[in-house]
Amino acid sequence: MPTTCACACPAADVEFLLPFMTARLAPWQDRPLHRELAAGPQAGSHFDHHRRMVAWEEPGPARTDGPFALLADAIRRYDIFPEWIGSAVLARPVQPGDAVGLRYRLTPVLHLLFASRVSAVFHDTAGGVERSGFTYRTLAGHPEVGEETFRVTKDLATGVVEVHLQAWSHLAAGPLQLVRPLARWLQLAAGRSALNHLESLVRDRTF
Repeated sequence: MPTTCACACPAADVEFLLPFMTARLAPWQDRPLHRELAAGPQAGSHFDHHRRMVAWEEPGPARTDGPFALLADAIRRYDIFPEWIGSAVLARPVQPGDAVGLRYRLTPVLHLLFASRVSAVFHDTAGGVERSGFTYRTLAGHPEVGEETFRVTKDLATGVVEVHLQAWSHLAAGPLQLVRPLARWLQLAAGRSALNHLESLVRDRTF
């Protein structure tokens, strides 16, 4: 039988997991949004926009079998971070209101699970740009307070396909503030690694 263990972290109500333990999303499904979200960005909040050109298609609307479509599907499945950082915990491709978890590999033998709630899912075209992705906001117990949007875009005039991770966030109040510089370094590294991972999904492929 799969094994799981939920343990209270002094800085946030995350779950500690050993590699053989199963990550359970159910305990997060009915949690409210993080109570600090209502105040919005603070003086110490970080604003990030990781962006990279990763592919090219013929100009015009995105092809159903092209790099834009492949990346849009990956983002909807929360296949955003490389395996060495973490893996998605979700019940289906994201929908508004869903809880979405990340099993974060803190070390090779200790993982953390925390989750956010999807506030918007979109696929539209405006200003000559087609875009697809979603936004989520952190839930109570998450070590960070904030909102993040993951999206892929295609410039219809040039055919350039880009991936974007855009967010505002800050550490939740508590003991984690003592390791703020390390947490920020890990956050930036995760953003860069996400771009590398998404680019790897379409690199060297023939479309």
